[in-house]
Amino acid sequence: PPRAALRGARRVLVKAGTSVVANPDGRPSLTRVGAIAEQIAELTREGVEVIFVSSGAVGMGKRLLRKQSRMMMSFNDLQSQSSSAGGGRGRSD
Repeated sequence: PPRAALRGARRVLVKAGTSVVANPDGRPSLTRVGAIAEQIAELTREGVEVIFVSSGAVGMGKRLLRKQSRMMMSFNDLQSQSSSAGGGRGRSD
């Protein structure tokens, strides 16, 4: 819809995906989320009902699950993962 039509809206839906609410490393982008929150607050002050939807939780949840799975690994699992990631470098004892 044209922007002029949106100016008279009483309710808007804002959808922000993972690429908007998260940094490339998967951490929340507090700068972007803060900017969105400020804009939503302004709309609310103007009497607009705002519904905010984010699929960003999926991306952040995946990152958290990867971190938790690493925490649950045994020392041997971590060593084998580390050695395979190192390109087959041998140990020098």
